[in-house]
Amino acid sequence: MAKAMTINALMRKLQSELNRISQMKPEEIEPALFKANLDKARTIAYLSQVTSSIIEKHELEKRLEEIEKKLETDSIDTNNGRKSAYKSLS
Repeated sequence: MAKAMTINALMRKLQSELNRISQMKPEEIEPALFKANLDKARTIAYLSQVTSSIIEKHELEKRLEEIEKKLETDSIDTNNGRKSAYKSLS
């Protein structure tokens, strides 16, 4: 299974690729190799954007699940005659 990607790991990878690309000098490198490196950088940028979106959605999903669990617990507590610290959303 693939290693879990974090925002920090993603940022490190992007910074590494940015440094590599910015140090390249088109006039000193074979055009086909330069183009291949730029294509790789574009692909990494695209995949980073997709990965970032997935991470963000996953984190929001986890937070929502925690809120739902808390609301369910509070609802059960209220139904059992205990006072809830939170008001019902409905």
